[in-house]
Amino acid sequence: MKFLFFFLTAFFMFISIPSFSQSNADDFDYETQFVYGINLNTQSGLIGGFSFRYSKAINETMFHSFSLELVDVRHPKEQRRASRLSGEFFTPGKRNFLYVLRPQYGREWVLFRKAEERGIQVNAIGAVGPTIGIVAPYIIDYQFTNEIIRTEQYDPNVHTSFEAVIGTSSFGKRITDAKIQLGASLKTSLALEFSAFKGSQVGFEAGMMIDAYSKKIEIMGLAENKQIFPSAFFTLFYGISK
Repeated sequence: MKFLFFFLTAFFMFISIPSFSQSNADDFDYETQFVYGINLNTQSGLIGGFSFRYSKAINETMFHSFSLELVDVRHPKEQRRASRLSGEFFTPGKRNFLYVLRPQYGREWVLFRKAEERGIQVNAIGAVGPTIGIVAPYIIDYQFTNEIIRTEQYDPNVHTSFEAVIGTSSFGKRITDAKIQLGASLKTSLALEFSAFKGSQVGFEAGMMIDAYSKKIEIMGLAENKQIFPSAFFTLFYGISK
């Protein structure tokens, strides 16, 4: 597939870039690092999701990077409103939730190492991997004209009036009926870390992420949907190193 070829080409070009750090073996601060954080991105709400990253040193300026992210992807047309019948909030026109699980492998390059214990370190990160899209139906409680209430996935051809929506189903119900859509992902970013105390760091990672699927993911029933999801992201993290 074209998008997968593009991702792999860009990734291997990226990992061929040498590190600009002027460090030597005496600057080798740690060999492994485990980082976890909160993700904010342009494809999600206030909090996009959570991320975990494990880094293992190749040499003093380069690391293997193994990461896992779980994010909630939303359509830009989504707007919540309160039900006239119950007061419960729902999203008019929404067909599916899209939860994305991203296992990735990549490399980290130390661009600027901490000059001292309280200094700032800057790393460049490139990673690629599969995207596991969890497409969960948006299930509503809908009152028909004969006052019968049904709990079913929103369908614009059946549920023609948003005024008749009473509420939505639980997280457990939608996950039970979820389907998997596979794709690929590519990430490029910069991470700035600050020493909190010995053996730990705090900081942030900012960059670009692209998810691509083999077909369009239907999130909204009354709007255009897509199969490629580019986003800018910002992750606040805490790390433990050895």
